[in-house]
Amino acid sequence: MTCPSEPAYRVFVGLGSNLGDRLANLCRALQLLQENGVRVLRVSALYESEPVGTDEPQPLYLNAVAEVETTQPLTELLETMEAVERALGRQTKGDHRPRPIDLDILWTEGGRVKTERLVVPHPRLWERAFVLLPLADLTEELDGRSVHEVVQRLQSEQKVWKVSENWWVP
Repeated sequence: MTCPSEPAYRVFVGLGSNLGDRLANLCRALQLLQENGVRVLRVSALYESEPVGTDEPQPLYLNAVAEVETTQPLTELLETMEAVERALGRQTKGDHRPRPIDLDILWTEGGRVKTERLVVPHPRLWERAFVLLPLADLTEELDGRSVHEVVQRLQSEQKVWKVSENWWVP
């Protein structure tokens, strides 16, 4: 007799890096997520962007979005992602300082969460071209809202450009 497994659900995860070998950091983050039970289904193209939300000069970011599948509750997924960030050298969370890796839960299938530590969908999801442009590679709309329309409006305000189409190989 087999036990029923936990149902898996889709999550969009934002990835960013602006310290060290940025591409290697993004690739390693995806590998570590998979090693921790998160299945990577698809990954967007790779984009480069100027830092947002800081006046401090910083290196450019590499950004992507991954569509993943997991059975982990969102709070556990957050802990997994934070452990990956620590493993890749991130020491603080919640600031706008340069970082080797930044992982964010952007949206989840059928789920809404609002706690002190986690808000899903991400509270600034619809304000950031560096998230929406790669997200538009993976989905046309979320929650009945066109990703493409919003990103077109934001692109005039925020500088984001595609640098590679097929950068990650599972």
